[in-house]
Amino acid sequence: MVSRPRAAALLAAGLLIAPARANDSAAELDAGGLILRPEPGIALASEDLSIALDRIRVSYEFRNQASEPRTVRIAFPLPPIDGRSLSFSATKLPQVEHANFVGFTVTVDGSPVQPDLEERAFVGEREVTDLLRRHGLPLNPLRVSEIAAAAKRIGKPDWAELVQAGLFPDAADMTEGLWRFEAKFHWLQTFPPDRAVRIAHSYAPVSGFHVLDPREAARDSYRATYCLDEAGLAAIRRLHAQAPDASGHLRAFVVPYIVTTARNWAAPIGRFTLTVDKGSPEAVVSFCRSGIRKTGPTTFRWEARDYVPDHDLRVLIVLPGPGPRGIR
Repeated sequence: MVSRPRAAALLAAGLLIAPARANDSAAELDAGGLILRPEPGIALASEDLSIALDRIRVSYEFRNQASEPRTVRIAFPLPPIDGRSLSFSATKLPQVEHANFVGFTVTVDGSPVQPDLEERAFVGEREVTDLLRRHGLPLNPLRVSEIAAAAKRIGKPDWAELVQAGLFPDAADMTEGLWRFEAKFHWLQTFPPDRAVRIAHSYAPVSGFHVLDPREAARDSYRATYCLDEAGLAAIRRLHAQAPDASGHLRAFVVPYIVTTARNWAAPIGRFTLTVDKGSPEAVVSFCRSGIRKTGPTTFRWEARDYVPDHDLRVLIVLPGPGPRGIR
């Protein structure tokens, strides 16, 4: 087992998605739970987190420990989209044509909430939101078809201005957007005294993807990142030996989740439950938590009391085959 204080949950993997190009890879984009300014009067009594390849669901129970109502702004930041690195990768957003590209939804005490959406774009620390909008360009640099259409109608002097501003490469016929898109949902939430407020939200994760073989999986750094122990490595070797194509490629997906933002609440999380669904009984899954229980053919659970998150999650799910359908 990896020399590390956290252990892995591991079991073996199956075919879920048809293959694409074996030499492509895609970076995972970090997202997580709700955040707010430090608020000492509001405690997070419980959090139930469910992670799968296609959806992340989180349910919270908050309690206001003060004797009067507290109204605070709650936010959900979307993963930043950095065109300088992602425009040339295989990263594919779940709903790239929408500003809400992860399909974020939220309810409070069972009723849907329509939060405000703040969108901004930057080159380094310099904001370029107004410049992009003035030229009819999308703020998200991965909306490549819209950018390509805009490039055909933008005149040469205006395009030169955009290149000079660092938005596009200084090379003919290159329209990859080089800016960074940042967005967040937010709303004002009132917490009455001495009453539970239940907030639930869900979204589609932007999972990372890379091809994997046993030699890569056996590297110390790789095993340490996902707490991959000997049983998990043996399961990956079996998958590799049983791979249906001659290359023996395996698909490795990484689903990230930021847990440490929960430190903003008044106290440790009273009860925390994590459920991971690997999607197929044949899959290999590994992540860094100890005391994990298998609860079904594809599901694993980890629970804690008075939990203070000390590190974020990276869930590794390995499947046979060279890559997912739809990676561009």
